[in-house]
Amino acid sequence: MTPPPRQLSLPLAVLAAVLGAFTGLAGAQCSDPGLQAARGAYRNCASSATGAFQDELDGCLERDRTCVDACRTEQQDCRDGTKLGADLAACRLELEASKERCRDRFRVGSNRREACIDRAQAAGFRCRRHAARGARRALRDCRSSFTQCASACAPGGPPEGLAACREEARSVHQAALLECRTTFQVTVSGRVNRDVTCVQGCGDAREVCNAPTRTILDDAIAGCKAQRNADVAACRAANPGGGSALEECIEAAQADAFTCRAAALDAAAPGFGACTAANVGCIRACPPAERTSDRAMP
Repeated sequence: MTPPPRQLSLPLAVLAAVLGAFTGLAGAQCSDPGLQAARGAYRNCASSATGAFQDELDGCLERDRTCVDACRTEQQDCRDGTKLGADLAACRLELEASKERCRDRFRVGSNRREACIDRAQAAGFRCRRHAARGARRALRDCRSSFTQCASACAPGGPPEGLAACREEARSVHQAALLECRTTFQVTVSGRVNRDVTCVQGCGDAREVCNAPTRTILDDAIAGCKAQRNADVAACRAANPGGGSALEECIEAAQADAFTCRAAALDAAAPGFGACTAANVGCIRACPPAERTSDRAMP
């Protein structure tokens, strides 16, 4: 799940500028697959932001921080053990294959090509939604296990204090939601007022832009897991008799793994944010639609 950046990467002025453009969209356009895909992307973005917000709040407990962070690593292990990651990867692969088929079948700039890609994107959203729904129970179980684990931790709290921790989480959440909404508004405005081929190209460019950051993030998280496994193995080697010393050592290794993963996510956030900002700028720079009604209703 991609976390919200620590700072708002899109200015309030952008949102204010596009709100007027979005107001008054005809109800008939609700059936446009491109608009359906845009709404789906917004829901995914908002859901990720809310999930990250909840994860941030998980650290704002009056419990020992090392113990809580170890529990958070166990929760992530639980999430990684579900089918969600594999199912979402399959959705991404099918989406790219579907879009490539559209490009092969129809000429550049044609309404048929635009409509085909729009339908592929809408189908991609439905695929992701189905995957998320399929994993809902397993993720709830992971959440329940975390709650039990953290509840057993000794008293303590975040180093900055409980109130400051929660306020930071709320601030980051609001900034992330604003970014999601801004991107949605600009995309929908572009669907109605801009050349659709150009708007679709901006979306493709965003994926290309995100790819290096996503690869670096995946490698960093894999490195965190490998280091955790090595540290746990070292704990067991150093404490062959088990007992509290072994438990404390493994807990520290798990907590370090959480810190490592959180640092990797924070390091990746500016890269993803820059690609989002570039996508907004790209759409706004697209030429006006030559046939607005035809483009809006493929």
